[in-house]
Amino acid sequence: LDLSGDVKIVKTKKASYEARTILIATGSSHRKLGVPGEEEFKGKGVSYCGLCDGPLFRGRRVLVVGGGNAAATTALFLSDLASEVFLVHRRDVLRAEEALVKRLAEKGVKLILNSVVVAIEGDEVVRRVRLKNVRTGEEHSLELDGVFIQVGEVPNSELAARAGVKVDERGFIIVDERQRTNIPGVYAAGDVTNHPIKQVATAVSQGVVAAVNAYGFVKRPYWFR
Repeated sequence: LDLSGDVKIVKTKKASYEARTILIATGSSHRKLGVPGEEEFKGKGVSYCGLCDGPLFRGRRVLVVGGGNAAATTALFLSDLASEVFLVHRRDVLRAEEALVKRLAEKGVKLILNSVVVAIEGDEVVRRVRLKNVRTGEEHSLELDGVFIQVGEVPNSELAARAGVKVDERGFIIVDERQRTNIPGVYAAGDVTNHPIKQVATAVSQGVVAAVNAYGFVKRPYWFR
């Protein structure tokens, strides 16, 4: 990816493309725990989407990993499906909004604080996780059927950053209200940007804004400012 000149160059394994404007929409990836068993049991009890896979665990015991709003809302959603829901977080207090934390207690979600997952174990599917208390170092196993990992997203911005596009401290591409980056003619939209709301609707709207402004950048119609 060469964004240094007026004409931008994108090189792929099959061909090289040139354009005066480029829209980066590479999205983000689920942040992983990086523990044994996570990859092995992906799709076999390990999930990154409660809304997508939650119904498969109706009447079963599940664990949600994380301490923010995403983890809390996932645990609340699963509490209406699963027989028992645990929520594990490495700190002594959740980062989720107070209203969500209150709802967790009301719905009977069991909190496991000051703890981390060190391994996910099973046979054909997930059967248990091994947890470690970060204060005492003590480990114990928890029998369950599903693990829902909600520890954030990692933006797929490495290629853009190497080409000179500015990113924030978390790696998300910095854009303005027109989806412009720091490089003229280079736009970004969707989950790869620093927009706080990560939803399909916002990504689509950002794509529209970026496309209209990219058109204006090239054609300079009378209405473009």
